[in-house]
Amino acid sequence: MVDVRKYPVLVLCGRDENRRELLKIHDPEGKYPSKVLLPMLGKRVLDWQLEALLSSSYVGDIYLMGLSPAEYPAPSQNTHHIPINTTATILDKLTIGSRYICELYPELLHIVISTGDAPAITTKSIDHFFRELNQHEGADVMITGVPEDITKEFFPDHGRVVGKFKEISIYPGEMFALRPESLQILNDVISQLSTRRLQFNRKSDTTKLGPLMRFLARNPRLWIFILKYLMGILNIDEAEIILSKVFNLKIKTAIIPDPGFGMDMDLPEDYQKLSEYIKLTKTVAV
Repeated sequence: MVDVRKYPVLVLCGRDENRRELLKIHDPEGKYPSKVLLPMLGKRVLDWQLEALLSSSYVGDIYLMGLSPAEYPAPSQNTHHIPINTTATILDKLTIGSRYICELYPELLHIVISTGDAPAITTKSIDHFFRELNQHEGADVMITGVPEDITKEFFPDHGRVVGKFKEISIYPGEMFALRPESLQILNDVISQLSTRRLQFNRKSDTTKLGPLMRFLARNPRLWIFILKYLMGILNIDEAEIILSKVFNLKIKTAIIPDPGFGMDMDLPEDYQKLSEYIKLTKTVAV
């Protein structure tokens, strides 16, 4: 029997400096300091994901960022809290969390990161993610994409930013992996992703290009990427090659065919959508 390598996982579950509309609507009395603590079908939002992570044979210890032990007592001996200012920026959280884990696991190649507000993630998809990571050990960054076509069946108005490539249309998944040293190189991209400013837009009028395309347009080496993307003939392999050259990092994309893998709770309506989806996928009818 082949031994399965176990990875530590960093779970981002803090809060914003200002309460988002989602919490204002679903927690008007302000009882919950973070959206991951909202009750959902008899559990908390974060509980659903942690159960899936802890059930994976690839997951070792889990490290939570953004919650104190008082707010969320560790549900198992494999779950730990990393102390940090709960409203720190996404880059600060990733930097501090990565440094913390690297001190515990000095031989670790990749930091695996998940967002805590994605309760529909399943163990099956988590295992798929880690199998892809094992196959691409040489990558500096492994991002994930979820096919839009399978998502529309359950979330027709999902509201996620979609990249339309030649072979498939995908939107970002809620787990990814990177080498710690790549964080500073990706500083600008991470900062913009954290505020959802980076978007794909295939309008032919360049004055209407989405912020991501304008961001890429500042680098002449990416103009062929932009042109082919606008024409609908860019494939994912080409995008990986071009972005890898620009950032001097090896970037790979893992396609995870699971709608729940890419659905987090950003918008007020996401709470109900995910509740209904979890009823179908994670609960058993009596």
